[in-house]
Amino acid sequence: MKRLKFDEIKSGMMAVGFASTFKAGTNLIFGWGWLVVVYLMLWVIWKVYLYIKMVDYVSAISWTFLQVTIPEDSEQTPKAMENIFAVLDGIHKNPDLVERYFEGYLEAWYSCELVCSKGRAKYVLVVPTVHKTFFEGVVYGQYPEAEVVETQDYTQVYDYKEIDKTFDLYGSEIVLTEDDIYPVKTYHNYEDVFAEEEKFIDPHQALVEAYTNVNENEQFWIQILIRPIDGKDIRKWADKGGEQIDKLAGKETKKSRGIFSKFIEVISQLPADAIKASVNGPLEAGKAVTRSSLDFPKISAGDTAKMDGILRKISMGGYRVKIRVLYVAPLGQLTKPNISRAIGGFKQFNTYNLNSFKPDPTTKTNGPNYVMKQTRRYRRKREIFLAYQWRDFWGYDEGYMMSDEELATLYHFPTKYSKAPAFERAKAGVGGAPENVPYV
Repeated sequence: MKRLKFDEIKSGMMAVGFASTFKAGTNLIFGWGWLVVVYLMLWVIWKVYLYIKMVDYVSAISWTFLQVTIPEDSEQTPKAMENIFAVLDGIHKNPDLVERYFEGYLEAWYSCELVCSKGRAKYVLVVPTVHKTFFEGVVYGQYPEAEVVETQDYTQVYDYKEIDKTFDLYGSEIVLTEDDIYPVKTYHNYEDVFAEEEKFIDPHQALVEAYTNVNENEQFWIQILIRPIDGKDIRKWADKGGEQIDKLAGKETKKSRGIFSKFIEVISQLPADAIKASVNGPLEAGKAVTRSSLDFPKISAGDTAKMDGILRKISMGGYRVKIRVLYVAPLGQLTKPNISRAIGGFKQFNTYNLNSFKPDPTTKTNGPNYVMKQTRRYRRKREIFLAYQWRDFWGYDEGYMMSDEELATLYHFPTKYSKAPAFERAKAGVGGAPENVPYV
């Protein structure tokens, strides 16, 4: 009887305690919860304002189109283009607090483009007008005999409203199959060891010949958007690559944790430790495990190649990159072999034990195959066409990381090793470097 009364009293005290706690929590929410609501409203308003300012900032960017032609006897190799990308990192500027949080500032980017039609290939740099002189000087610094002239936007001959009316297109963004710490094949891998004289094989020759072997009024467009980024972000990316190297090498890696996470881990472990102690008795000091100096993990040849590839890539630094490819043809003349060729041109850069290119399944225009197929395909055509035409590289974290060596492999001006007749060539000595050309 006494036990029953004690249990009733205990239950009543628990109920009273819960009720008082609930009441205190309710008073706190209704008394101060409005501050949370106000904070959320202000945060949403600020985000919308910042988005509008960023749209205004990007819309105000003026672009200049520079066509670059190189003489046939040019001695420069893709290494010259690699140097150009390294110097163009100079357009990066970290925003101050006002620019970042109130003016919608977005770090500058530029576009390296290849325009291929029947028997003809043109190299076009699309650059912010404020950096035009800088870009010209950097190109002349590596290619003194180049011709760099302003040209018009070649995409403006088409209107997105005429898609599926007067012309058709296939398009897709090109993405990596693996994490961007892994490299694709670079120009260092293109060498014919059995050749007696010219051992270097220019990968661009195969790509250009494939894209210029089309019918009249058909075109292939390649767009490589490049954004130099903050050195701190490059170091974070390089650290991730270093961690992956350690993992492949069999080293134990421990990620640093904050004080709060360590505290939570200790608290959560206490009940388990208490149970073990009650069952097993006091813990005894264990014997230290020693490892022989000869007891090291065996690393496969594949993992060794991965470690070498990652180390080479992250040691060069990197840039955020986004790639688009478009195949444009008059309505009714879009052919499946050319659609396959649009993606196939990038397969020569694939290394299947490291990294490869593939079409982005969310952007390729022939992707939707079932519900409302035609409507969804038309929407994708319009979106990728406008993104290409606007040179859209929205958001600082967009794209993936590539080194300047990889970029120089994907995009470099014709070399003397390029024998394809489609390349537009400059006459030696016609181009002249402007004054105050920066040395590279």
